[in-house]
Amino acid sequence: MADRSRYRVPVLAKSLDVLECFRTIREELSLEQIIRRTGVAHTTTFRILSTLVQRGYLSQLPGKKYRLNNFRRRPRLGFATLTQLTTFAVAVAEGLERAAECSGFELRMHDNDRDPQRAVANAKAIVAQGVDVAIEFQRHYQVAPMIADIFSTAGIPTIAILIPQPGAVYFGVNNYRAGLDAGYKLAEYAVEYWGGRFDLLVLLDIAQGGTVLQSRMTGVLRGIEEKLGTVPATQVVRVDGKGTQEDSARSAATALRRHPRARNILISAASDESALGARDAICAAGLSKTTAIVGHGGSDEVWACIEDPESPVVGTVKFFPERYGRGLVELALRILRGEQVPPSLYMPHEVVTRWAPPLPAPPRLGAVRRPL
Repeated sequence: MADRSRYRVPVLAKSLDVLECFRTIREELSLEQIIRRTGVAHTTTFRILSTLVQRGYLSQLPGKKYRLNNFRRRPRLGFATLTQLTTFAVAVAEGLERAAECSGFELRMHDNDRDPQRAVANAKAIVAQGVDVAIEFQRHYQVAPMIADIFSTAGIPTIAILIPQPGAVYFGVNNYRAGLDAGYKLAEYAVEYWGGRFDLLVLLDIAQGGTVLQSRMTGVLRGIEEKLGTVPATQVVRVDGKGTQEDSARSAATALRRHPRARNILISAASDESALGARDAICAAGLSKTTAIVGHGGSDEVWACIEDPESPVVGTVKFFPERYGRGLVELALRILRGEQVPPSLYMPHEVVTRWAPPLPAPPRLGAVRRPL
């Protein structure tokens, strides 16, 4: 028989020795234990371990121990997206597809279609597909504990986008801070064009998202009051726009009917879809020239409105959804490697407006002076 030893790759053989020295999937070994079992030199063993952790074959645990990862195939990501009907959600999904392909992940995608029961069914389907990490994007806080239990029972680590979920790593913007920055910009607008005075503040919430998502509008109010002083409760209308253009248009129209004498109007919406709905109501009421609307998300549709000088939409908080895919894959890799990750990872946001450069910080003024 021909001698094939000359084809042997020494470093590869040593790497396989390191992997094969683990006797079970749950066994945890220190560097010294691995050296004793394999006889591989200390420096070589350390470099092999670092490479295997980086490539996802091993997890590095607290206490400087190592453990085999529970997959010997392409790692699988399960992703339940919010919907295919908004540019933000589509951008997140497309970015995740690209990042998963580049990183060697097998991606299993599902559409929650903004439906809570469908989100629960999708969670069960993701578990049945044997994924290694689940990524959940849905905004009904009532079903978040149910979805969390499905993944927890299956032992699948989970990442939650924008809406927190029990036991999941939160990934997305700091909702309160995003709203606060939007409030600052609305206050700047009021100072620049109305001398710091306005008649009505309309806040379009997404109630189904729970308190964390609602903190966007809490932040907006706080930001305005930090710049302009306390806004009387009689001149603040906070309603549920449900995150859709149609529902937000109806909610904004109702607010306008209840305040028929309001002219200088500030509006913030928890999503760009809601901002477009507010625009529809304002245009129908003939108040476009005396209204300023700021949304959240940074969608293409809102960008077109901001660039139109006749539109009441003057700004949005851009969330950069095209960056989410890479960040999600990097986070999933860290989880699979057994790294310690924080409970929340905040993505950057930026308020973009029709006017530039940014206006200087306005002086504190008594907020609304004009009686309705």
